[in-house]
Amino acid sequence: MSSCFFKKYTKIGELTNPKINNTMRKINSIIAIIAVSMAVSTTAFAQESATATASSTVVTPISIATSNAGLLFGNIAVSSTVAGTVVLDTNGDRTGALGVTLPATTGTFNAAQFTIGGESDYTYSIQLPSASFDLTDDAANTMGVSAVVSDPANTGQLNTGTQVISVGATLTVASAQAAGNYTNTEDLTVTVNYN
Repeated sequence: MSSCFFKKYTKIGELTNPKINNTMRKINSIIAIIAVSMAVSTTAFAQESATATASSTVVTPISIATSNAGLLFGNIAVSSTVAGTVVLDTNGDRTGALGVTLPATTGTFNAAQFTIGGESDYTYSIQLPSASFDLTDDAANTMGVSAVVSDPANTGQLNTGTQVISVGATLTVASAQAAGNYTNTEDLTVTVNYN
């Protein structure tokens, strides 16, 4: 071979045979492609997984029931000329004012009581009637009930799974209010919800 041939193909790092040199380049390209493919394949298999537990607890539903005869103002006597009120507090004590007196024959009077049941130690909200409502007799005469209050007020707690709410209110009596038995069986509604 001429020295010219060797000069052309004997640079550092090159083979002396151009065919072998091209073949080696192709082989190197194929090896590079295989290496990249293996790296991608290795990455795909390098993932990890974990599993979490999903759960829920259903608590005892909250309940409410009347536990006595209700909100009873008892017997009252009225003035023929002056209106008045009867305040029945949550302890069941009552006070007559202005044209209302409380006779010695008291009749039955007490605060309304409601028993709340549910999950122990849970707290709950108490919603009382916000509007006044009427007691009505057989002749459609009325007396208004307003300022409904409770003990506990606003929020209760079921320390042992139950609690009693006592409810009082104010009865407004007109002067010369007609004698009779006045009732309302629908409007003294107490609503409770878990907080």
